[in-house]
Amino acid sequence: MEFKGALTGFDRRIWEEELEPFVPERIFDAHVHLWSDRHAGTNTDTGSALRTDAGFQALDSWSRKIFPGRRLAYLLLGTPLPGMDVEGHNQFMAAECAESPAGLGSMITVPEMTADKLAETVVKCRFRGLKPYRLFAARPAEARIADFFPEHQMEVADSLGLCVTLHLSRFHGIADPLNLDDLRFYTARYPKIRWILAHCARAFNGFTLEKSIHRLRELPNIWYDTSAVCDDYAHFLLLKHENRKRILFGTDNIAAGSCRGKYVSWGKGWCFFQAEKQPHCLSENTLVVYEQLRAQKHAADMAGLTTDEVADIFYCNASRLFGLPPC
Repeated sequence: MEFKGALTGFDRRIWEEELEPFVPERIFDAHVHLWSDRHAGTNTDTGSALRTDAGFQALDSWSRKIFPGRRLAYLLLGTPLPGMDVEGHNQFMAAECAESPAGLGSMITVPEMTADKLAETVVKCRFRGLKPYRLFAARPAEARIADFFPEHQMEVADSLGLCVTLHLSRFHGIADPLNLDDLRFYTARYPKIRWILAHCARAFNGFTLEKSIHRLRELPNIWYDTSAVCDDYAHFLLLKHENRKRILFGTDNIAAGSCRGKYVSWGKGWCFFQAEKQPHCLSENTLVVYEQLRAQKHAADMAGLTTDEVADIFYCNASRLFGLPPC
């Protein structure tokens, strides 16, 4: 994966022919990341697209290129990388959030951060949310929620009424009974946390939602962001079975959402895929976020969404959640 930082003629063709009529005039992007390599700490993964230097101005400038003519606002998330200088990065995030008109940002939290330190940073830096991450757990692939977001931090989030952007772990994601049980317990125990389940509850493969969606829809105080999910079926399941007022548009920009390629699913798995030249078809890759939007457009058509319901997902649901100017 590599972020190129420029649009191609093929990107523009996809936007103009397929996406421009679908995407509303107002967009709230609930899943974007900022990063500064000054705070890489001991992280050695220099080839990672996540280590793309991007403050608010760079993100906003790029977003205006890929969404021409749209009015934009964001929930700015820290970028979680093992070994990073967490405190330095959170100070960077606070400064960048101050440049954003909406002023909405979420700080990185790691399991060893104390409740006092967390509360102090949130209040001092005026963060509205938290960004824990599974890679900070001892066993990232099979971690339960409290392994990377312990309850002493949930207590702070609850007392301050914060949003928590949650990227679930475990091989079956939200289809794992332990994840479902944990969410049922924590949403009841901490009723003032607003849980945002990233990547359609990490449903890069729609099978994870087939049965779990019927339990998720009964849980209070959860929302979903749509970032980087290119599976039509996952989006359709949310639209068919969930409260559409709980779905938020997101991109996973600047790096992951704007690499060229697509997240593909098969069997019980998924991965990032980038096509090579083919003799039988046009084989150019476009942006992941454009592939995601194509999937959202297909799902919206299959589910029979109205224009107002599409506008809800792209802006109005977030405006209600965060107290932004109304639709």
